[in-house]
Amino acid sequence: MDITEIVQKKLGRELHCKQVVQCMKIDDNKRLQRFAALVEKNEEYGVFIFTSKQDPCQHCEDLSLETVVAVDVGLRCQAEAPSRQDNQPGADFHLHLKTTNHHVLLEMPRQDSTTEFLTEIIKHSKTKQVSSRCFSESTWTQWLSRYGNNKGAHSAQRVSLEEFDPLRHMNLEQPDTVVRVTDCVDPASSLGDNFAAVSVRDVLSVPNNTLHTSQSWDSLDKMLSPDDSGEPMEAIKKQLGISSGIELPVGSKPVSSRDKFLRQCLVQRESEFTDVKHFTLFCGSWNVNGQAPPDSLNPWLLVDDEPPDIYAIGFQELDLSKEAFIFMDSSKEAEWQDKLSKCVNTKVPYIKVKSIRLVGMLLVVYIQEKHVKHISYIDFDSVATGIMGIMGNKGGVSVRLTFHNTSLCFVNSHLAAHQDEIERRNSDYKDIMSKMRFKQFDPPLEISEHDIVFWCGDLNYRIDLPLDDVRSYIKKRTYERLLQGDQLYRQMKNNSEAFKGFKEGIPDFDPTYKFDPGTDNYDSSEKNRIPAWCDRILWSGSGVQQLRFSSHPQMKLSDHKPISSLFKVGVRVIDQQRYKFVYEEVMKKLDRMENEYLPQIKLDKTECVFKDVKFLEVQSQTVTVANVGQVPVEFEFVNKLNEPSFCRPWLKVTPSKSVIQEGQCCEVHVEVYVDKTTVSKLNSGQEKLEDILVLHLISGKDSFITITGNYLVSSFGSSIEALIQMHGPIREVPVAELIEIEKPGSLSRVDIAQDGGRLYMVPKEIWKFADFLCKNGSDK
Repeated sequence: MDITEIVQKKLGRELHCKQVVQCMKIDDNKRLQRFAALVEKNEEYGVFIFTSKQDPCQHCEDLSLETVVAVDVGLRCQAEAPSRQDNQPGADFHLHLKTTNHHVLLEMPRQDSTTEFLTEIIKHSKTKQVSSRCFSESTWTQWLSRYGNNKGAHSAQRVSLEEFDPLRHMNLEQPDTVVRVTDCVDPASSLGDNFAAVSVRDVLSVPNNTLHTSQSWDSLDKMLSPDDSGEPMEAIKKQLGISSGIELPVGSKPVSSRDKFLRQCLVQRESEFTDVKHFTLFCGSWNVNGQAPPDSLNPWLLVDDEPPDIYAIGFQELDLSKEAFIFMDSSKEAEWQDKLSKCVNTKVPYIKVKSIRLVGMLLVVYIQEKHVKHISYIDFDSVATGIMGIMGNKGGVSVRLTFHNTSLCFVNSHLAAHQDEIERRNSDYKDIMSKMRFKQFDPPLEISEHDIVFWCGDLNYRIDLPLDDVRSYIKKRTYERLLQGDQLYRQMKNNSEAFKGFKEGIPDFDPTYKFDPGTDNYDSSEKNRIPAWCDRILWSGSGVQQLRFSSHPQMKLSDHKPISSLFKVGVRVIDQQRYKFVYEEVMKKLDRMENEYLPQIKLDKTECVFKDVKFLEVQSQTVTVANVGQVPVEFEFVNKLNEPSFCRPWLKVTPSKSVIQEGQCCEVHVEVYVDKTTVSKLNSGQEKLEDILVLHLISGKDSFITITGNYLVSSFGSSIEALIQMHGPIREVPVAELIEIEKPGSLSRVDIAQDGGRLYMVPKEIWKFADFLCKNGSDK
């Protein structure tokens, strides 16, 4: 029986065992085997630590409850990576579960189930924090008090073994808890921002990947939904700053196909009713090395003659404390935000649009108060790329908004450190780009789908030149020589995938890292690091002009110097009278089209045949969808009956939906790729490279595309149990025999004496590989 089922049987009916991980508990330098279970009741969670009389545990009677840890606002959860010498693939790591009075230290195996276990604990702890702010409910998970004596404490409860009896304790009645909605924000205590507090619904509607994050509670982040003023295309008009493939935000009124076509036409004729107006935008970045804010930020933030229309300010290493690392509120965040608010509001009044923190990364966006009415669709997200790919010591935070008719996205990131870790930095960038999603939209919006993107932060790219040469070039201010060795500059110049499509101004200032804190002297420690432009500001999109790019060496607080850039940004602004005229013309055209025409398409082929498909080798074909009718057509691939997806896991179709104008075509790329998740069934013959794609035409008929292929089976994806039973090439084994030996337990059914066969000690493929390495491998 699976251990999760055993624990569930022990718990009884009222409690739900979400997941169990076998681990070791570290107690007085002793390693004791334990089972850690994540247990849920009424959407409240606790970690139950069990001992077992037997190994392996086979009956619920063998289990005894030792400790209970409430997953609530009092929980501090921290994961420690293995030491450098032990940091091998699969190495265990330490998980600290800290409360006010207790500290449980677990040694966890590094595997997918453990990562899921840790992620669930962090997520539910964060949800409890949000709920405690919004509702007058107890922060202690009440039902867990049955298993301990300290009813009101946020602590791990020590439970005597005889106390834990599910039949006695788990069916007790509890008085109803009264939940009262309270204001999330006290306007009087906000940091000088004059706007209404966000609703409880807005606060609780947080993205799924907000681990380690701290959202601002005093921001202009209430979603501006389409109103019911009677103007049917008011919502469409607000969408014009977003690319044509993006739907309305989640929660907005659904739109019909007619409205979608209307929006598409308005996007095409946007230039007829919009003017480009220019606004100034200040973008700044500073790695503050965990320091408290200085007396004044004016030398950094107030250096321009005229106050900018928008401020986007990013910090890294804002708080290096353990409390910040385990996702709780940071007192330094409040200090820095208070200092920022007082500084930017010196000349003209600003409103904070949004702020978001991921451990030490903080991004704050301000806008002049007079522009607030032109802001819409504010959203945010964060991506952690640190330890195990889930910790927020590295990663990025982002805020997006639509200003007038132009979508803007701001990203603040802290990438991997050290001189030689270029590929890790590139990987962090790719993770942020691919995982950052703004979930207010359906489908979620990506960074690349914005008109303009500003990316700042401690990107940690270094200069690959000798230390003496670097210092000499700095002294002579020959920065062009330094740029030849700058890692990021060389990658962008060579058109690499890292920050592809982004632009950066040429720095006319000394490298901003690394200084002895409090001085203008470069690193004098034993490490004697090479100075570098670790701190960067980049942008992508049209209509952006960089007015200046500066460093601020007078700010000596940290081992980094802050940087800033002032931009002139072209923003599309709607002329209401011209918009109304175009809108009426488009409506008349759509009325005529609806009455006279129906959508029609033609496919250049209805069958894709893939020959000799191999493991981890991509094959692709193109199907051209032509609009042969007189109206724009919208198509999408839809699921077949009782199937979860419109295509098989080894098949990828892009785009899966699109709009085609009359007389135009759309190329649909059909790609076959067999990886480790799909190869097993193909090898054993349980599945074939066969599928049918259903192309659904909105307001039209369906078309069908047949996918067939010949997969060349290989040892990749086959179980070791099956491989040791194969005496010849896998492609010569009959399909029926492959299916039989791939069944679980097939090895136990082999009768060598009766069959006259034999079993290999190890698969011949592995033996040949090992033999090749022994004969041809290096001695070093």
